[in-house]
Amino acid sequence: MSTVLILGASSPTAQAFIKMMNTEYSDVHLRLFVRNINKLPMEQRHKFDIIIGDGSNYEDYVRALVDVDYIYNSIGGLGTGEYTPILIKAIKDTKTNIKHVVDISAGGIYGEYLSGDNQYLSAVRTMYPEYTQNQLNKLSWYKKSGLDFTIFRPGLIKNGPETSVVTHDTDYRKIGENQFNINRATLARAAINALFNNKYDCESLSVSNGKSA
Repeated sequence: MSTVLILGASSPTAQAFIKMMNTEYSDVHLRLFVRNINKLPMEQRHKFDIIIGDGSNYEDYVRALVDVDYIYNSIGGLGTGEYTPILIKAIKDTKTNIKHVVDISAGGIYGEYLSGDNQYLSAVRTMYPEYTQNQLNKLSWYKKSGLDFTIFRPGLIKNGPETSVVTHDTDYRKIGENQFNINRATLARAAINALFNNKYDCESLSVSNGKSA
């Protein structure tokens, strides 16, 4: 049985991924990594393997990586950009055979969203330059690691039904307002396709809603 380590498992985005995995990939073991177990639904606390840890702590990753095949990383926040090298080091030091990593990163770090002063999109570059640089560095960090990976850079993450997904690579700089939103179910599907269906390999992609599924 394959195991997916879900970092930041209590986030709404990770919860949508867990729900889809539990429904469609029930034969895959899920290990949930959280700082506070009380933020998880009660059902999940009893059903899944839980690791209580912090994304800045190397030893917590080492504990969590035992027998892991895939990683879904949705740890977010302004102080979390430098966590990625710690995770990569733990993977290398433990010689864990990770087949693929999906990293939910930050939209707007390339100035791709035409959002003016909207702080959640392109303005992140001027408002939080250190955070932006760390998010930009993720692409080179993963490439140098030799891991198979996908970085998704969502704009405004919302609830809603699953749609098709629109993606753009790092060179695309003209994402208009009609492509700001992505539903959590749509992002969950994109993550599953990256992890298990060989899509979006070794890419950093903006993601937004497409046509209704």
